[in-house]
Amino acid sequence: MADSTGTVGRSAAEAAVAAVGLSAASPRSRSDGDAVAHALESLRTMIVKGTIAPGAELSQVSLARAIGVSTTPLREALRQLEAEGLVESRRNRRPRVPPFDPADLETVYCNRILLESLGIALSVPTFTKADLEQLREYLGSMRLTGEESDIEKWDHAHSSFHIALISGCNSALRQQIISMMARADRYRRMSVLGDQPVGWRIGETEHEDILAACEERRVGDAALLLARHLTRSALRVVANMAPEADLVGVRLALGFVTGWAANADVPPA
Repeated sequence: MADSTGTVGRSAAEAAVAAVGLSAASPRSRSDGDAVAHALESLRTMIVKGTIAPGAELSQVSLARAIGVSTTPLREALRQLEAEGLVESRRNRRPRVPPFDPADLETVYCNRILLESLGIALSVPTFTKADLEQLREYLGSMRLTGEESDIEKWDHAHSSFHIALISGCNSALRQQIISMMARADRYRRMSVLGDQPVGWRIGETEHEDILAACEERRVGDAALLLARHLTRSALRVVANMAPEADLVGVRLALGFVTGWAANADVPPA
């Protein structure tokens, strides 16, 4: 939400906070650390969900007042979001939410395909019975909320499923992957929503196949199925947003995973 100049002003910022179900509070009611965490969560949610439009400039004073923090923790939150690629700073101008950029989308999905394939390959051998049951529960939640067309709950279950798939890798790699997931989700939400039911049905089958490979400890298959799933997601978004774009890097990343996976589950001679 932005005014005619493309800037998120006070009223637009307050509406954005309300739209995503976040609560504001007096700047004095939170410690510095809590204020930064609250500002970070609030801004990330508004950006990822598209409540603050791509390309919108960000008024620090208006956002701080709407979120319920002072400008100091808000600036720190913006700095962290810049590191995540969700905000961009510009010399002598207000920071803004990056506009749609096919090159950035390609970069994000190349990273996701390669890193999440690595993450799941490291995780599958570590999965316990409880881990696999939790993954199955997330799939059940996605199926139920998809039937009810509850987008917010479906998104939560979907994100939880993907994060759980890479839960066995080290925390540094996991956090890097989660950051890419947030950037990819922003682009997915920018895409046309009309194909959601179809996308959910296709995605459900792909998720089931990924989980089956995890349950059967087929490391290579799990990595390849996940890479194909992410590739389809990238191609669907770009088809809706920039059909002229050619995601060469995404196809190449998938090729790398395909080549590795071909021999990953072959027992040694």
